[in-house]
Amino acid sequence: MRAMLRWISSDLRAHLGQVIVEVLVVGGVLTALLLSATVLDGATNPWRGLFAQSTGAEIWMHLAPGTRVRGLRQIAGVNIAGPYTTTSARIVQGQVESAVELRAMTPKMPQVGRLLLRKGKWLSHKVPDGVVLEYSFAQAIHATVGSVLVISQVGGRTVRAPVIGIAATSDQGFYPSQTPGLAWVQRPLLRRVVPVGGPTEELIGIRTSDLAQTSAVEARVEAELPGLVWSVSTWTQVEQSMVRGDPLLGLLLALFGLVALGGAVLVIATATGGRVLAQLEDLATLKTLGFTPAQVTAMVVAEHAMVGFVGAGLGVAAAWELTFPLLRGIPTTVVQAVAPLPVPWIAVIVGAAEFLVVLAAAFPAWRAGRVSGVVAVRRPLPAGHLSRLARLAMWSRFPPAIVLGARAAFVRRLPAALTVGGLGISMAVITIGLGVAATVDGLQRNPADIGLAATVTVSPGELTPGQAARIVDSDREVKRAYPSVQVTAQLATGTTITTLGLGTSARPYPFHVIQGHIYHAPLQAVASQGLFDQLHLKLGHFEAMEINRIPVEVQIVGRIVEPEYNDQVLAYGLDTLGQDGVVSPPVYYSLVLRPGVTASEAQNHLLAVSGGRLDVTEITDPASQLGIIRPMLTGLIAVLALVGLASILTASVVGIRDQSRDVGALRAIGLTPRQVMASLISSTAALAVMAVGAGAIAGLLVSTRLINLGAQLYGIGSGIGRPPSAEVMAVAILVAVTGATLTAVVPARRVAAIPVATMLRP
Repeated sequence: MRAMLRWISSDLRAHLGQVIVEVLVVGGVLTALLLSATVLDGATNPWRGLFAQSTGAEIWMHLAPGTRVRGLRQIAGVNIAGPYTTTSARIVQGQVESAVELRAMTPKMPQVGRLLLRKGKWLSHKVPDGVVLEYSFAQAIHATVGSVLVISQVGGRTVRAPVIGIAATSDQGFYPSQTPGLAWVQRPLLRRVVPVGGPTEELIGIRTSDLAQTSAVEARVEAELPGLVWSVSTWTQVEQSMVRGDPLLGLLLALFGLVALGGAVLVIATATGGRVLAQLEDLATLKTLGFTPAQVTAMVVAEHAMVGFVGAGLGVAAAWELTFPLLRGIPTTVVQAVAPLPVPWIAVIVGAAEFLVVLAAAFPAWRAGRVSGVVAVRRPLPAGHLSRLARLAMWSRFPPAIVLGARAAFVRRLPAALTVGGLGISMAVITIGLGVAATVDGLQRNPADIGLAATVTVSPGELTPGQAARIVDSDREVKRAYPSVQVTAQLATGTTITTLGLGTSARPYPFHVIQGHIYHAPLQAVASQGLFDQLHLKLGHFEAMEINRIPVEVQIVGRIVEPEYNDQVLAYGLDTLGQDGVVSPPVYYSLVLRPGVTASEAQNHLLAVSGGRLDVTEITDPASQLGIIRPMLTGLIAVLALVGLASILTASVVGIRDQSRDVGALRAIGLTPRQVMASLISSTAALAVMAVGAGAIAGLLVSTRLINLGAQLYGIGSGIGRPPSAEVMAVAILVAVTGATLTAVVPARRVAAIPVATMLRP
C-alpha cells in the first residue's frame, strides 16, 4: 500500500499541469451543476428560499378578536409574531372585484415572518394610507408601485389607497392558488375600511426551533387557547401551494451543466488513457517488480478518484460562495428566493460526479493492468493505417508538415474519437448558448416580437371613458393608443378561454405574427401557440364560441406569441364584438410609446396630467428580466471551453509523445525544427477543426428548435428562437480552433528542440 501511495504521489507531481486542469474541469462542472440545481429548486419549490430569507413562521393561526397571546411566549423553543389585526375586504377595479385580506402591521419590520420587498418601500408613518401588496397578488390584479386601489368591505365603506410597495412572503401560497390575496396596511387604514367593532380577527405566526415539532406546538397552542383558534395553516400546506411548474432557467442551466459533466467524463477518460499510454514503461516496470494487474488498476483508479474528489471539493466551495451573489440577480418572476441546497442533495450530486470520474478512469486503468512486462524493455509502436484525412491531405498536395500532422491525428482511433467528442460536444452546447443569448438580446431590443409592442395600459379610473380617451390621444409621449378589452369566451365544448379585443380591423394591434397574418376584417382572429395546441386549431379554421351569451364565430388567420396569458389567448379587432352585437365591457388603452420614452416615465406623466385619477399600469416584459442569463451563460461557456481545451490538451500531449520517434527520423532526413513543430501542431489542429466544425453545425441545427421548445413550455410560444449571427459564429469558431491549436505549441516546441541523437537512441 505504501508503494502504491508513493507512486501516485510522484505521478501527480510529475504531471501537475494536467492534474490542475482535471481539477478545474471537475470543479467547474460541479459548480455549474450545483448552481443549476439551486435555481431549479428555487423555481419549482420557492417556499424553502422564502422561508430561509424571511425567517418565516411554520404555523399561522387566526384567532378570535382580542385574544391575548402573552402566555404563548413562555413556551420553550417558540417565537411569536404578532398578533396582527386582520379583516376581509375587496379591491374594486371597474367591474372586477378581488378578495383580499388586510393585515395591520407597524412600520417596524418584524423579526419572524419578515417581508422581502421586491419593489417600492415598506409601510411608513409618512404614508399612513399606503398599501404593500403580496407579489403574486399584485401581478394578478396588474397593480404596481404607484397604482391607486379602491378598497371596500362587503356592504361597507370605500377607501382609496396608493400602492407603496410589493413584497414576497412565506406566510401563504401564491395567488390565485391560495386566496384571498394579501395586503399589508397600517391600523388607521384598516380602521377606515372596518371601524371599531367590525368583523376582524387576530393573526399570530409561530416559529419553532425544529420543523419536526410543528404538530406538537400546534396542539399545545390550541390547548392554551381553547375555542379561540379559528383557523390554522402550517408550513407544509404553504409549501405545497407554492409548488410551481416554472423551471425554465433551472432546466437550462441543468442542461448545460449535465452536458459539461458528459464532456468532463470524456476528458477524464482521454486524460487517463493518455497517461496510461505515456506511462507504459513505468507500469510495465511495476509489473516486473511484482505488482499484480489488480493493484495497477486500483492504483490508476485511486489516483483519478483523488483528483475528482479535490475537484468536487473545489466545486462545492465555489457554488456555496456564488449562490447568493450570483443568484440575487435572477428575476423574481423566475425565482422568488433561493437557499443553499440541502446537504443530501449536494451529497447526491457530488457522489454522482465522483462515480462518473471513477467510471471514466476504469477502462484505461483496466488496460493499464494488462500491460505486459515486456514493454519495460521495448515500447510498442501505435498500430494503424492512413486515415481518410491523411489521404486527402496527400492528394491535395499540402506541405509535408501538414500531411504528416494529418496522418498522426488518427493513428490512435479511440483517443482521437474521445477528443473530437469532448471538444465537439462543448462547441455544440456553446453554440446553443450563443443562440439563447442572441434570442434574449433580440427580445430585449424588440419586445414586440413577443406581443409586447405596448408597454403601458390605461384605464379610466375616476374619469369618464371620454376624458380618459382625450388625455391619452393628446399625450405626446404616446405614439399610438389601441382601445382594448379583455373578455372570457366559452367554447362549444364548455371550455373557457381568454380573448382580447385589441385595436380594430382597420388599425389592428401590432402583434408579431409567426404564421399567417393579422386580422384585417371583422370576425378574423389570431391565436397563441398554446391555444393552437389545446384546441387543435389550423390556419383558416372557424371557431365558434359565446361571449356574454351571444354566439360569435371567428376565423383563425394567424398565430402570435403572447406571454401575458400563459400562451393561451385569442385576439381580434373591437369591431368583431360590434359585428355580432356583443356588449363590450369597459375599454382600457394599450399604449405604444414613442422611441426613447420609458414605461415608468409615461406612467408618471399620465398620472400627473390626470391628477392621479387614471389607472396606469406598466406591462411587465419577461425578456427585460432575463439579464441574469448572460453572466450565467458566460460562466457555463467558460466551463465548457475549459472542458474542450482540457480534452485537446491531453490529446496533443499523447499524440506528440507517440510521434517522438518519428520526429527523430524526420529530423534525420532533413526537416528543420520549425517544420517538425508545424507537423506536430497540425496534428492537433486537424482534430480541433473537425471537432469544432462538427460541434458548430450540430449546435446550429438544434439551437433554434430547442429555444422554441423551451419558450413553448414556458408559456411564451414557439417562434422566438434566433440562431447566433454569422459574425458571432465566425469569431467563436476562430477562437475555438485557435485556442485548441495553441495548446500544442509548448509541447511541440519542446519535442522539436530535442537533439536528433537523443530521439533515435534505442
